[in-house]
Amino acid sequence: MRNEDIEIEVLAIDKMVIKKSRTITVLNELGEKLIWAGEIYDEDSKVKKQHAIIFDSFGKEIKRFKKSDFQDRSYVTEGTLISDARISFIEYSPKDYPYTIQYESEVREGSTIFVRDWRPVKSYSMSVERSSYILKNPSQIPIRFSERNFSSHNIKKVTSKHELEYVIKNLPAYKFEKLGPDLKNFVPWVKVALNQFSLVGVVGEAANWKELGKWQYDNLLKNKLELPESTKNEVANLTSKSSDIREKIQLIYNYVQENTRYVSVQLGIGGWEPMSAMEVDQVKYGDCKALTNYTRALLNSQNIPSNYAVVYGGNHMKDIDENFASMEGNHVILQVPLEDENIWLECTSQSTPINYIAGFTDNRKVLIISQEGGEIVKTKEYGVANNLRGTKAVIYIDEIGGFKAQLERERFGAQYGKIYQIESLDEDEKELYYKEEFAHLRGLQVDEMIHVNDRRTPKFSETLYLKGERYTTKIGNSFILPLGFTKLPILDLPRSSDRKFPFELERGINIQDQFTFFLPITTPIETLPDNVDLKNEYGFFQIEVSLEEKGEALAIIVKRNFKLNPGLWPAVKYKEFRDFINKVKSQCNPKIVIDNIN
Repeated sequence: MRNEDIEIEVLAIDKMVIKKSRTITVLNELGEKLIWAGEIYDEDSKVKKQHAIIFDSFGKEIKRFKKSDFQDRSYVTEGTLISDARISFIEYSPKDYPYTIQYESEVREGSTIFVRDWRPVKSYSMSVERSSYILKNPSQIPIRFSERNFSSHNIKKVTSKHELEYVIKNLPAYKFEKLGPDLKNFVPWVKVALNQFSLVGVVGEAANWKELGKWQYDNLLKNKLELPESTKNEVANLTSKSSDIREKIQLIYNYVQENTRYVSVQLGIGGWEPMSAMEVDQVKYGDCKALTNYTRALLNSQNIPSNYAVVYGGNHMKDIDENFASMEGNHVILQVPLEDENIWLECTSQSTPINYIAGFTDNRKVLIISQEGGEIVKTKEYGVANNLRGTKAVIYIDEIGGFKAQLERERFGAQYGKIYQIESLDEDEKELYYKEEFAHLRGLQVDEMIHVNDRRTPKFSETLYLKGERYTTKIGNSFILPLGFTKLPILDLPRSSDRKFPFELERGINIQDQFTFFLPITTPIETLPDNVDLKNEYGFFQIEVSLEEKGEALAIIVKRNFKLNPGLWPAVKYKEFRDFINKVKSQCNPKIVIDNIN
């Protein structure tokens, strides 16, 4: 980033002008994604000015783009049925690197509820020569702002209760480090909001989450729970035989899953207003907002209260900022508060079990919106003990080193979420899934697959009948038998002697394996691998190998347990953590040398 200037002028509660000017030098193809020479707009915003110039590595102008040269298209993302958003951008394919792009724009907004924040560092591996941010506010609307990570940076600033100005220079790029924190945890960042605002013509006033949640309820959610009498009667009949509230919730959740489907519809008040329950009932589809509101309406028809919950959905656990109220989130789920626990419903999925949110909306702060206002709460957490994958396999090794095996596996918690949707695949796709998972088993054939999905626990059970051409490796007259029949999900960690940032594991894992190998041998095995027992603050790894004679066969029994704890550790502990992981990697698949097989 050679230079970036952002100027925002708030002219009225429903009028804001954003001017941007930036010059970026792209050093290689990996930098292409950070250019973003374009604007997304809708009926409530208008792109007044746009132009760009491309320069080669010597500063010579290559190409110039006028506003009429920009591509202008409907901004309909994958899965979106309809949206009133559009995008105006340039298309340019460089012939050589480095090159420089200079981009300027001016956009006029009718919605002032979203005030662009200042984050001069957009990515790892991106240096900043200069970046500035100016908020002008001749309308004198009261503002709120929050400065983050300023202490370790030289930032010039001028602030008042109505206006802001920031400048930073010569900020070197941050090098990406495996398991490193989100950039927002250490780069300069200013969040800004107006206490009086407009969203597509709907004005409001709020200075905290309670007030902002109340405004959202009154203007986005209120009066959207009405349902046809026929649907209310159908749901009443469906739940009439049950007196247990959890069972009623389950029946209604199943009804939503069986009678609706997810389709993104980005209309309404800035894409933030859900379709009414009456509309969803008629068309049988909706986005996360609409389907959550529809489920809420069905529960409400049976006098079961529930709350609309705004969340950042994704594998990465991102919180709604409890210390600064603004329009946040990218997803909506439903909270059903009971006396002893909160039930969480993912209303967009036709297969997710009730109260199962692992992997996408678990263990993070969300905004609950009710008629009383907004409240920040935390969603369900799946502890490491619950994220269990347990495997028992019996493997029969034949005279030439081939194998037949019966593998039984159970998965819980976050591990359940990685497998249960296999039910929706056809037989060929299921077989391909297992051949990719067990690619280390040479010549693998999957003779039979049995799946049991216990949605109430939830628990997913697999029984697999496998066979392969060769499991052992022959060296001379001897055979080498690996004792790790399945692979462990072990991190690949690079060496780092000068790590700068802490490292974090957001979710823990818990793997418990038992493999029993039956060998048709008469020559005894005199040497077994040593047992391993590693324990520390990061988790533990244990492996134990024993022999048993069972009839005319010899059984080698392998018990292997691996647990990795979630947590945040300082950079100085990275080498110790890496050493632990590498020890696990080197010892998770011990081998036995057998002089002969039968």
